[in-house]
Amino acid sequence: MKKIFKHIGVLALTMFVLASCKKDEERLTVSGGDAPLLALSSTTLNLSKDKAADTVITFSWNNYDVKWSQPDYATNITDYTIEIDSAGQNFASPYQIDMTGRTSGKYSGGDFNALLLNRLLLPAGKESALEVRLKASVSPNSSPVYSNVVAMKVTPYLVSSIPDYPSLFIVGSHQGWTPATAPAIRSAKNDGSYEGYVNFPDASTEFKITTARDWDHPAYGDAGAGALSTSGGNIKQEGAGYYLIKFNEKTLKWSAAKTTWALIGDATPGGWDADSPMTFDKEANVWKATYTLKAGKYKFRANGNWDMNLGTGSNTGVLSYGGDNIELKEAGTYEVTLDLSNGAYYMYKLTKK
Repeated sequence: MKKIFKHIGVLALTMFVLASCKKDEERLTVSGGDAPLLALSSTTLNLSKDKAADTVITFSWNNYDVKWSQPDYATNITDYTIEIDSAGQNFASPYQIDMTGRTSGKYSGGDFNALLLNRLLLPAGKESALEVRLKASVSPNSSPVYSNVVAMKVTPYLVSSIPDYPSLFIVGSHQGWTPATAPAIRSAKNDGSYEGYVNFPDASTEFKITTARDWDHPAYGDAGAGALSTSGGNIKQEGAGYYLIKFNEKTLKWSAAKTTWALIGDATPGGWDADSPMTFDKEANVWKATYTLKAGKYKFRANGNWDMNLGTGSNTGVLSYGGDNIELKEAGTYEVTLDLSNGAYYMYKLTKK
């Protein structure tokens, strides 16, 4: 494996220490040699349920050694992070795995499959290209050092259970102010950004966003100007409807977008020119429609435009925003179900009549 980093010069880490007699201040510097070299036990993985308990991949690397200008202030490098992102993204928004204090890490087939599906949001049954690197940090004030980049090809398998994403809960007048039964908004990447769909049946709704299914933990309320705080009052939403709720726990900003859903595509009655509307079933908490469909392709879209649309490229029943057209191979009359009730994990189903 070819090394990318030949030499790390003086890192961007400076501290000032007082000297009693000789100098008013003395600069502390740290210099390093080669960056850590990352190795993977396998770069092509076709995962399967029958190997869910087996170790399928091991990450390993050497310690990054540095020299301090003043050994008394030396700090051992223990902050290692594995970064994984889709190929070609230049690690713009990688999934990060903390490996602090270690020089290796391993995953079972089931755990790595869950990471691929639930954190990287890759399609099941379809090969995807990834890139992996190691980030090493001396201190919060220093620039991180990166290893070589390793390319991977992975094919995860479909699991029937809903992934266990971090969740917040929409508790309010729409469901009797009962935290135990509140709908959830969830963070697929565990990055502080949450989303989910909630039905508000009344002309005016008040609610809060709780951090647990009770009132004993912090709850977010209205802080004005599209922001929330744990000391805010009730959040108010005017207008009945089915809303996409988004909340960023880092910026404390939130939004609500009212949606209605439909089918569109050459497989549908309206083709690509007109929506074939769906109806919200309040009891089942899903969108439904029954249509005679042609063999062809279709997608789900909201509000009669392409700003918000759902598709998939793998026909697994799991949808993604802006995903590929869904292919229907056999014409017939179908009941189509769109299930948006599990925040950040959206599904559909066709039942032939």
